[in-house]
Amino acid sequence: MTQEKTDWQQTHRPNQAGSEKTVQISLLEARKWALKELAAAGLDADEASDNVDFLLTGALKVNYGMLRANLTRQMHPWLTKRWPTWIAQLLKGVPAQYVLGQAPFYGREFVVDDRVLIPRPETELLVDWVLSDLKAKGEQAPTILDVGTGSGAIILTLAQELPDVRGIGLDISLDALAVAKKNRHQFELANRVGLMHSDLFTAVADQRFDVIVSNPPYIRPDGQEEMDKSVVAFEPDLALYAPNGGKALYERMAHGLEKQLTPGGVAYFEIGYDQGEALTKVFQDQLPTATVTLKQDLAGLDRMIRVQLKK
Repeated sequence: MTQEKTDWQQTHRPNQAGSEKTVQISLLEARKWALKELAAAGLDADEASDNVDFLLTGALKVNYGMLRANLTRQMHPWLTKRWPTWIAQLLKGVPAQYVLGQAPFYGREFVVDDRVLIPRPETELLVDWVLSDLKAKGEQAPTILDVGTGSGAIILTLAQELPDVRGIGLDISLDALAVAKKNRHQFELANRVGLMHSDLFTAVADQRFDVIVSNPPYIRPDGQEEMDKSVVAFEPDLALYAPNGGKALYERMAHGLEKQLTPGGVAYFEIGYDQGEALTKVFQDQLPTATVTLKQDLAGLDRMIRVQLKK
């Protein structure tokens, strides 16, 4: 038994249930205990509160309002057993999404663990851009390629938002593809979304797509000083860092883009906030007749780039 579990059971009321001891505790008491533990370790109070509430709402499958209204209820035994272990992981800096094993993206919950990046709001903006353009065109049954699919969040979201979409998610990491397959299964999309092991376009070199979308590794290898410590420590390096100042994979994709897109096809990329000018030049130099458009995030920073081929 770990020290955390020992402290937990000494702090609260044991209740004999069969041959095992369980702990009787309300959600409110469990929350207060967790916040006290995190505060004692020096964690920021607001961040600690956000992480604890994320775990509770995710575990109980309720929203924050329902959680607040039911804090006096007793914690279920299955969660009681896990709670000290979960808080111990938070104390080690493990992201709450990895602790819970899921992360929200575009209104849905995706399976995540340390084999994939945690989906982020910036990527939701990329999905918004793709959806907005496709709906404006009214294109029937577009084909979509997601390069570096990770958890599958982008391609699986697009497939759910657009029922006629068929697509493929590629990743160089077999571990990441294992997570993406779990998400594909839970959303019942195996008939419309393929998942393939590939170094960028290699596995689909003979195919063309109406849309290509990618959130590739774009952080320069020495860029850790600008990153959150938990990202550096726990999220997969393979999905974070790229050579040549973070631009290497964009350069490779720019070189093959015309062969992989249908005439008039469009590619969308998430980019680093300081890469807009450099990557515009990369795509424009490689595809001089294409229309290259930068788009900013909610903070006004360059975050996305669109490359539209001529028909």
